[in-house]
Amino acid sequence: MTVPNGAVLAASAALDSVESVAAMFQPVVELSTGTVVGYEALARWPSPSLALPEDVFALARERGMVGRVDVACRAAALRAARERAYSHRVRFFLNIEPGCFVDEQDVDAHLDAIGDDLDVVLEITERDLDRNVPLLMALVRGARARGLAVAMDDVGATPATLELLAAVAPDIVKLDASIVRSPFRSRAAMRQVQAYVRTSDAVLLAEGIENRRHLRRAIALGATLGQGWLFGRPMPLPSI
Repeated sequence: MTVPNGAVLAASAALDSVESVAAMFQPVVELSTGTVVGYEALARWPSPSLALPEDVFALARERGMVGRVDVACRAAALRAARERAYSHRVRFFLNIEPGCFVDEQDVDAHLDAIGDDLDVVLEITERDLDRNVPLLMALVRGARARGLAVAMDDVGATPATLELLAAVAPDIVKLDASIVRSPFRSRAAMRQVQAYVRTSDAVLLAEGIENRRHLRRAIALGATLGQGWLFGRPMPLPSI
């Protein structure tokens, strides 16, 4: 992905002060009850940058800085959760970029930095998912060895998310918002996802639920968890 010209300066400013990133949190809810069961941590850069995360990561990829940005975003989320003393009360979905690792020692360093005082779901992003499959599998093994649940993000958004679904064997499959909003154009992808869910203990989570129609579609597709503006926009982490 190439950063649009109008966003280059903002993304560049964010990279120049990458540690200034703040974490916002979007609730993950149980669709049958609306109960909040977790939060996904999302990166936001404050003024004057106000850069979009996708632009920052795209520019970071061009500059070879994805690993540094990835670590800074996760560190901001962990700080916020610890400051609110959440401990193991809810699950935190923390994104991790599978294409940013140099070797298995690098994978271990990223995982060790997470710690074990929070209930963490390691959410593997769709970006560069198939760039280095051996390191991807080392990431999955390392996460499980540390007691972390594994989620695969934006499943159905790229061919790699479907091709590697069985190999990664995520505990939580996060359906891309496009599937929830246009299910009839995603029948082939859903057949593959549903076949995986039927033969595993995986949970299906629908992203991008913005209205009641999306909610009905998500439930019809078999999702039991969801997130989206219908349940809450990204916000500072509330106190317990």
